[in-house]
Amino acid sequence: MQLHVLIHQVLLLLSLMTGYGSLKCLQGVRKVLDVKFHPEGLPQLVSCSNEAPNELLLFNLLSGRAIQLRGHNTKIQSTSFAVKGASVVSCGSNLLKVWDCITGSCLYTLGGDDQNSVGHTQKINAMAVNKWQSCLVVTSGAKGDGKLLLWNALRGELASDLNSNLRSQDMVYPSIDTMEFCSENLLACGSDCDYGGSAVVQLWDIESPESYLSFSASDSYITSLKINLAGNTIITGSGDGTIGLFDIRACSAINHLSVGSGSEVTSVSFSNCGTYFSASSTSNNTLVWDTRLVPLSHTRDALRSKDMRFFRPLHCLSHGKQMPTAEYTSQLPGHVDEGDQGVNATQWLHNQPVLVTASGDGSVGMWDVTLGKPCVRHIVTHNRCANAVAVAPNDEYISTGGSDQKVVSFCLTF
Repeated sequence: MQLHVLIHQVLLLLSLMTGYGSLKCLQGVRKVLDVKFHPEGLPQLVSCSNEAPNELLLFNLLSGRAIQLRGHNTKIQSTSFAVKGASVVSCGSNLLKVWDCITGSCLYTLGGDDQNSVGHTQKINAMAVNKWQSCLVVTSGAKGDGKLLLWNALRGELASDLNSNLRSQDMVYPSIDTMEFCSENLLACGSDCDYGGSAVVQLWDIESPESYLSFSASDSYITSLKINLAGNTIITGSGDGTIGLFDIRACSAINHLSVGSGSEVTSVSFSNCGTYFSASSTSNNTLVWDTRLVPLSHTRDALRSKDMRFFRPLHCLSHGKQMPTAEYTSQLPGHVDEGDQGVNATQWLHNQPVLVTASGDGSVGMWDVTLGKPCVRHIVTHNRCANAVAVAPNDEYISTGGSDQKVVSFCLTF
C-alpha cells in the first residue's frame, strides 16, 4: 500500500516536469528565505525574501497570484501564519508585524526604535508561533538586545517579557538563535556561544517564566532545534557538526551523534510517525537514524549520555558534491553564499515517512526512508540555491523557495 502511494507521487512529479501537471513558478521575489503553508489547509502560501521590494508575499495557490504585504522594506528574517490562519506574522529588523490574511493589510506593528520601547532594540534573530495557542508568538533579539518576548498577535500587544528577570541580574547570557514550542506552555530555545560559554538549551514555562531551566548542549552554536511529536525529546544541530538528543523531563543529554567533522548542521527534524530523525549539513547530505536502532534511552546523568558520533546512520541521503562558495555570488554563476553549499532545509510529509530536502544546488529530493534505496524523486527546481521547503498540512502541496527569485509549488496526489 505504501509503495502504491509513492508510485502515484513519482508519476505526478514526472508529469509536472513534462508539462501535464500544475507546476507553478510564482515569481516576483528576490532571494526567497522562507515559505509557509496555511495551517488549516487553505490554498495559501506566504513567502519572505532578503530585500525589498516584494519582501513579503501572500500567494493564492489556485490562481498563482500574490498579494504584497507592504511595510517592512527590509530583509524578512522569518514569517508564519498565526491566529488559526487568520493572520500572517513576520519579523524584519527589530519589528514584528501582524497582517490580515484576506486583505493583506497590516494590523499591528509591534516594537520600535525607542530604547524605552517594549520591543527589541536589535534585529530579531528568531520567531516561533505557538501551535496550541496560535495567537501567541515569541521573538528573540540579537546580541546587545537579548530579549525573549511573547506577543499576543490577536490583540497586538506584548504578553510577557520572558527573560526580564535574567537580564535584570546583570548576568552574561547567550542570544537565542532557534526555538520551538514543546507544548501549550513550554518553549524550548537553542543559543549561540558568543557569550563565552557553551551553547545551551533553555526551557521556559510561559505561564511562569521566572522558573526557567537551562542546560549545556554543545561547544558550538546551535543552528537548529526540533521537538518530537510526543513532546519529550529535543534534537539540536550545531555549527561543529554535532547532534544532541535531550530528555526534556530530565533536562539532560541522551545521545550525541555527528554529521562529520568540517560540516555545519543546517537542519534537524523528527518524522511525524516518531520513528525516524534526521540531520542535514553543509556537506550536501542528510543523515537519517531509526529510533529503534538509536534508542532514546533517558538518563538523569548527563555524563552518562552516549557518545554515538561514529554510529552508522540508517541512510545517507546525498545531493552530490557541495556547491562552491563565493563572496559575491551574483557575479559568479554556479556559486552560493557561505553556509548555503549543502542541504539547507528539510520537511517530512505528514502522513508518510517521506523526507523532502532542498539543496544549495537548486534541487529537491523526496526520500522514502523505509526503502533500501530511498530516493523516489530528485528534481532541479531552481537555477540557484534552494533555501526553504514547506509541506501543506494535508500533503497536497510541496513548495520551495530559492535564490533565483522563485517560489515553486508542486501539487501531489495519493
